[in-house]
Amino acid sequence: MEKRGIVDIGSNTVVLIIYDISVPRPQPVLYRSEAVHLVGYISGGLMKQEGIDRACEVLRNYRTILRENGTDRFYAFITEPHRGISNRDDMLRQFSQCGFDVHPLSGRQEAEYDFLGSRLDVSDITYGNAFDIGGGSTELISFIDGRIHEAVSFHAGCVRLAAMPVTAETADGYMKEAFERWPRLLDTPSDLIVGIGGTNRACGLMCTRLYGTREVMNVSDIQDMFDRLTAGEEEIVNIMHEVVSPGRWKVFLPGVNMLLGICRAYHADKVRISEGCVREGFLLAQESMNRQ
Repeated sequence: MEKRGIVDIGSNTVVLIIYDISVPRPQPVLYRSEAVHLVGYISGGLMKQEGIDRACEVLRNYRTILRENGTDRFYAFITEPHRGISNRDDMLRQFSQCGFDVHPLSGRQEAEYDFLGSRLDVSDITYGNAFDIGGGSTELISFIDGRIHEAVSFHAGCVRLAAMPVTAETADGYMKEAFERWPRLLDTPSDLIVGIGGTNRACGLMCTRLYGTREVMNVSDIQDMFDRLTAGEEEIVNIMHEVVSPGRWKVFLPGVNMLLGICRAYHADKVRISEGCVREGFLLAQESMNRQ
């Protein structure tokens, strides 16, 4: 077994995955996630030292896990939390002291790696649109002939959305702004849209439990689940607590609200869930560069 580690420092969680890359498609053999909620430590354009210390605590623990598992090589990246803060370089320096050379990804890069990761299991879909609702940002990708046509990121992740009204108007407003700013996103209409990332996978677990669906969710089912969860229906709330990780409970409903807004904007009636995401895309890109 040839192992590679990926550390994903996001707005809500810091995730470690160790992959076996000796197989045709990278297979996770270990998964760890810590709810650090880094975006909550940003104030006045600065990441508070308390947030950096919390992330460093997790990184030191992950470094130990990587050593104990004999991981041959590992990579780390940070997504939305580094964007727009004035002490980014100091934060990255402190992460380096914890044993990680952390790559700061731009929004465009995050969207590109999302798409690359999704190709591992949805390469049969060569035309259309994809999206990833993260903690601090949402990525939208349009693609033609299996290649990116447009890839963007904007500040509307489920953590940020949790502080806003969970209404159709909130999600629709963000999508209206996105289409006005990046009109090329509208060049690839499709009834089925590719869903990437944790919000989509968590929604998929709910739809599997409630409606028996697998890799493709019906938007009508998602809407029904959202309405029942919004109403506080006890059965639905209990199922969410069973199948969705505790660190996602508070942001799950805002994330699904954004998911539905994206589907409305694209007039999509189905969502194909991709198991691949930015982590796999970043891993593939780094391994490709190392082979050159």
